[in-house]
Amino acid sequence: MDPELNYFNYFTEIERFYQSKRESFTLLSTLDWVLIENWKEEGLPLDIVLKGIDRAFSRAKRRINSLAYCVKAVEEVCEEQKGLTVESPRLPDFSADEVVAYLRKLAAQVESVDPVLAESIRNVDSSDLRTAEQTLSALEEKLIAKLKASAVDKTMIELKQTVDRELNAFRSTMTTPQLAMLEQQMWRRKLLEHVGLPRLSLFYLI
Repeated sequence: MDPELNYFNYFTEIERFYQSKRESFTLLSTLDWVLIENWKEEGLPLDIVLKGIDRAFSRAKRRINSLAYCVKAVEEVCEEQKGLTVESPRLPDFSADEVVAYLRKLAAQVESVDPVLAESIRNVDSSDLRTAEQTLSALEEKLIAKLKASAVDKTMIELKQTVDRELNAFRSTMTTPQLAMLEQQMWRRKLLEHVGLPRLSLFYLI
Protein backbone atom coordinates (compact mmCIF):
# COMPACT_ATOMS: atom_id res chain seq x y z
CA MET A 1 0.00 0.00 0.00
CA ASP A 2 1.20 3.46 -0.83
CA PRO A 3 2.80 4.82 2.36
CA GLU A 4 1.29 8.20 1.60
CA LEU A 5 -2.25 6.80 1.56
CA ASN A 6 -4.23 8.51 4.28
CA TYR A 7 -7.40 7.40 5.99
CA PHE A 8 -9.72 9.28 3.62
CA ASN A 9 -8.13 7.75 0.53
CA TYR A 10 -8.23 4.28 2.11
CA PHE A 11 -11.97 4.67 2.61
CA THR A 12 -12.72 6.14 -0.81
CA GLU A 13 -10.63 3.58 -2.70
CA ILE A 14 -12.52 0.73 -1.02
CA GLU A 15 -15.85 2.46 -1.60
CA ARG A 16 -15.13 3.03 -5.30
CA PHE A 17 -13.87 -0.50 -5.86
CA TYR A 18 -16.89 -1.97 -4.09
CA GLN A 19 -19.23 0.16 -6.20
CA SER A 20 -17.45 -0.88 -9.39
CA LYS A 21 -17.86 -4.56 -8.49
CA ARG A 22 -21.56 -4.03 -7.78
CA GLU A 23 -21.79 -2.00 -11.00
CA SER A 24 -23.94 0.57 -9.25
CA PHE A 25 -23.59 3.54 -6.94
CA THR A 26 -24.09 2.33 -3.38
CA LEU A 27 -24.03 4.36 -0.20
CA LEU A 28 -22.10 2.45 2.43
CA SER A 29 -23.92 1.53 5.62
CA THR A 30 -22.74 2.06 9.19
CA LEU A 31 -21.64 -1.58 9.20
CA ASP A 32 -19.58 -1.03 6.05
CA TRP A 33 -17.96 2.02 7.64
CA VAL A 34 -17.09 0.05 10.77
CA LEU A 35 -15.56 -2.76 8.71
CA ILE A 36 -13.34 -0.33 6.79
CA GLU A 37 -12.30 1.34 10.05
CA ASN A 38 -11.44 -2.04 11.51
CA TRP A 39 -9.37 -3.07 8.48
CA LYS A 40 -7.52 0.23 8.68
CA GLU A 41 -6.93 -0.07 12.42
CA GLU A 42 -5.61 -3.62 11.92
CA GLY A 43 -3.13 -2.24 9.42
CA LEU A 44 -4.40 -4.22 6.43
CA PRO A 45 -2.91 -2.82 3.23
CA LEU A 46 -5.39 -1.51 0.71
CA ASP A 47 -4.43 -4.09 -1.91
CA ILE A 48 -5.22 -6.95 0.51
CA VAL A 49 -8.70 -5.59 1.13
CA LEU A 50 -9.36 -5.00 -2.57
CA LYS A 51 -8.20 -8.51 -3.47
CA GLY A 52 -10.50 -9.92 -0.82
CA ILE A 53 -13.47 -7.94 -2.11
CA ASP A 54 -12.71 -9.06 -5.66
CA ARG A 55 -12.52 -12.69 -4.53
CA ALA A 56 -15.83 -12.43 -2.67
CA PHE A 57 -17.56 -11.11 -5.77
CA SER A 58 -15.96 -13.70 -8.05
CA ARG A 59 -17.43 -16.59 -6.09
CA ALA A 60 -20.71 -15.02 -4.95
CA LYS A 61 -23.84 -16.95 -5.87
CA ARG A 62 -26.10 -14.04 -5.06
CA ARG A 63 -25.95 -10.26 -5.17
CA ILE A 64 -23.58 -8.80 -2.58
CA ASN A 65 -25.15 -5.84 -0.83
CA SER A 66 -22.70 -5.29 2.02
CA LEU A 67 -18.98 -5.39 2.63
CA ALA A 68 -19.78 -7.82 5.43
CA TYR A 69 -20.07 -10.54 2.79
CA CYS A 70 -16.42 -9.87 1.91
CA VAL A 71 -14.98 -10.34 5.43
CA LYS A 72 -14.04 -14.02 5.02
CA ALA A 73 -12.42 -13.45 1.63
CA VAL A 74 -10.38 -10.51 2.98
CA GLU A 75 -9.23 -12.70 5.87
CA GLU A 76 -8.24 -15.46 3.45
CA VAL A 77 -6.10 -13.11 1.35
CA CYS A 78 -4.59 -11.66 4.52
CA GLU A 79 -3.70 -15.16 5.78
CA GLU A 80 -2.17 -16.10 2.42
CA GLN A 81 0.07 -13.05 2.57
CA LYS A 82 0.75 -13.22 6.27
CA GLY A 83 3.88 -11.33 7.24
CA LEU A 84 3.30 -8.72 4.58
CA THR A 85 0.29 -7.13 6.22
CA VAL A 86 1.61 -5.57 9.41
CA GLU A 87 1.33 -1.83 9.05
CA SER A 88 0.54 0.97 11.43
CA PRO A 89 -2.34 3.20 10.43
CA ARG A 90 -0.76 6.35 9.05
CA LEU A 91 -2.11 9.70 10.07
CA PRO A 92 -2.66 12.20 7.28
CA ASP A 93 -0.15 15.02 6.95
CA PHE A 94 -1.61 18.37 7.92
CA SER A 95 -0.20 21.67 9.03
CA ALA A 96 -0.28 22.66 12.69
CA ASP A 97 -2.86 25.35 11.90
CA GLU A 98 -5.15 22.81 10.25
CA VAL A 99 -4.92 20.48 13.24
CA VAL A 100 -5.59 23.31 15.72
CA ALA A 101 -8.61 24.46 13.70
CA TYR A 102 -9.93 20.92 13.57
CA LEU A 103 -9.50 20.44 17.33
CA ARG A 104 -11.40 23.69 17.94
CA LYS A 105 -14.19 22.45 15.68
CA LEU A 106 -14.43 19.17 17.59
CA ALA A 107 -14.42 21.04 20.89
CA ALA A 108 -17.23 23.32 19.75
CA GLN A 109 -19.34 20.30 18.81
CA VAL A 110 -18.74 18.63 22.18
CA GLU A 111 -19.20 21.84 24.21
CA SER A 112 -22.93 21.47 24.79
CA VAL A 113 -22.54 17.90 26.03
CA ASP A 114 -19.43 18.27 28.18
CA PRO A 115 -17.67 21.67 28.51
CA VAL A 116 -14.80 20.15 30.50
CA LEU A 117 -14.15 17.53 27.84
CA ALA A 118 -14.40 20.21 25.17
CA GLU A 119 -11.68 22.20 26.91
CA SER A 120 -9.50 19.08 27.04
CA ILE A 121 -9.91 18.72 23.27
CA ARG A 122 -8.84 22.34 22.74
CA ASN A 123 -5.74 21.68 24.85
CA VAL A 124 -4.60 18.61 22.90
CA ASP A 125 -0.96 19.06 21.85
CA SER A 126 -1.07 19.37 18.06
CA SER A 127 2.71 19.21 17.62
CA ASP A 128 2.80 15.40 17.83
CA LEU A 129 0.02 13.83 15.74
CA ARG A 130 0.50 10.33 17.11
CA THR A 131 0.21 11.50 20.72
CA ALA A 132 -2.67 13.79 19.79
CA GLU A 133 -4.55 10.85 18.26
CA GLN A 134 -3.98 8.75 21.38
CA THR A 135 -5.26 11.60 23.55
CA LEU A 136 -8.36 12.02 21.38
CA SER A 137 -9.00 8.29 21.60
CA ALA A 138 -8.91 8.46 25.39
CA LEU A 139 -11.23 11.49 25.38
CA GLU A 140 -13.64 9.67 23.06
CA GLU A 141 -13.81 6.83 25.59
CA LYS A 142 -14.83 9.36 28.25
CA LEU A 143 -17.39 10.88 25.90
CA ILE A 144 -18.92 7.50 25.07
CA ALA A 145 -19.09 6.60 28.77
CA LYS A 146 -20.89 9.87 29.56
CA LEU A 147 -23.33 9.49 26.69
CA LYS A 148 -24.07 5.90 27.66
CA ALA A 149 -24.63 6.85 31.31
CA SER A 150 -26.95 9.72 30.45
CA ALA A 151 -28.92 7.99 27.69
CA VAL A 152 -32.40 6.80 28.60
CA ASP A 153 -33.01 3.08 28.51
CA LYS A 154 -35.33 3.44 25.52
CA THR A 155 -32.55 4.99 23.43
CA MET A 156 -30.02 2.29 24.27
CA ILE A 157 -32.56 -0.46 23.56
CA GLU A 158 -33.44 1.09 20.20
CA LEU A 159 -29.77 1.45 19.26
CA LYS A 160 -29.11 -2.18 20.19
CA GLN A 161 -32.12 -3.34 18.19
CA THR A 162 -30.92 -1.36 15.17
CA VAL A 163 -27.44 -2.87 15.42
CA ASP A 164 -28.88 -6.37 15.85
CA ARG A 165 -31.04 -5.94 12.74
CA GLU A 166 -28.07 -4.83 10.65
CA LEU A 167 -25.91 -7.72 11.85
CA ASN A 168 -28.52 -10.50 11.71
CA ALA A 169 -27.96 -11.20 8.03
CA PHE A 170 -24.26 -11.84 8.63
CA ARG A 171 -24.29 -13.91 11.82
CA SER A 172 -23.75 -17.13 9.87
CA THR A 173 -20.79 -15.71 7.94
CA MET A 174 -18.77 -14.25 10.82
CA THR A 175 -17.13 -15.61 13.93
CA THR A 176 -18.37 -14.76 17.42
CA PRO A 177 -15.38 -12.46 18.13
CA GLN A 178 -15.95 -10.64 14.82
CA LEU A 179 -19.61 -10.09 15.61
CA ALA A 180 -18.85 -8.92 19.15
CA MET A 181 -16.30 -6.41 17.85
CA LEU A 182 -18.63 -5.09 15.15
CA GLU A 183 -21.56 -4.84 17.55
CA GLN A 184 -19.53 -2.79 20.02
CA GLN A 185 -18.13 -0.46 17.37
CA MET A 186 -21.49 0.01 15.67
CA TRP A 187 -23.45 0.98 18.75
CA ARG A 188 -20.69 3.41 19.74
CA ARG A 189 -20.87 5.07 16.32
CA LYS A 190 -24.66 5.08 16.37
CA LEU A 191 -24.69 6.57 19.87
CA LEU A 192 -22.51 9.44 18.66
CA GLU A 193 -24.67 9.87 15.55
CA HIS A 194 -27.79 9.89 17.73
CA VAL A 195 -26.60 12.99 19.60
CA GLY A 196 -25.03 14.56 16.50
CA LEU A 197 -21.42 14.20 17.58
CA PRO A 198 -18.41 13.16 15.45
CA ARG A 199 -15.73 10.59 16.15
CA LEU A 200 -12.80 12.15 18.01
CA SER A 201 -9.99 11.28 15.64
CA LEU A 202 -7.53 13.05 13.38
CA PHE A 203 -8.28 10.45 10.71
CA TYR A 204 -11.39 12.46 9.89
CA LEU A 205 -9.45 15.65 9.33
CA ILE A 206 -10.01 15.86 5.58
